[in-house]
Amino acid sequence: MTSSTEQTQATPSSHRRKHQWIGAATVAALAALVLPWMLTPQFETIRQEGPSLERLPEPPVVSTDPIVSPVIDQKALSASKEKLNTLMNAPIGNESLASFILQIGAFKNRENAQALKEKLEKLEVGRVYLRTEEALTRVYVGPLLDRVSAETVLRKIQTQLSLKAQIKQYDVREHGQS
Repeated sequence: MTSSTEQTQATPSSHRRKHQWIGAATVAALAALVLPWMLTPQFETIRQEGPSLERLPEPPVVSTDPIVSPVIDQKALSASKEKLNTLMNAPIGNESLASFILQIGAFKNRENAQALKEKLEKLEVGRVYLRTEEALTRVYVGPLLDRVSAETVLRKIQTQLSLKAQIKQYDVREHGQS
């Protein structure tokens, strides 16, 4: 048997557990009732404060007419071609506004032209380049901005290498491509 002191000690512990269970059940019941009420949104305020919705515009109407090709004015087209040809074959301009190049030589053997190019580059007279047309490779220096500088470079080449060169007016259509 158990003594009276053991019974009294067992009773507060069971009361405590009983009270804990009652407290837990009460908290669970309150949570079950209060939490849904707190977490449920108020739809009326959402409808009143939410973004306004507008109807989308109707899609554009696509024409079902056949596509007609544009009419080309042949007279205007030929006049435009003639004007372009006239401009492309026109003289370069007056000598006071023109640039110049020096044609140093023309060679059948490209290696000879390359050797002259290397000699000219050592003189530091400006840009030296080769242009091969048909069977000849020509050696050029330039373009030079004015006739005076072209003549100065020409004298330097004549005194240093004893070569005769020609001063030509620079034409970008002929000499502008490398």
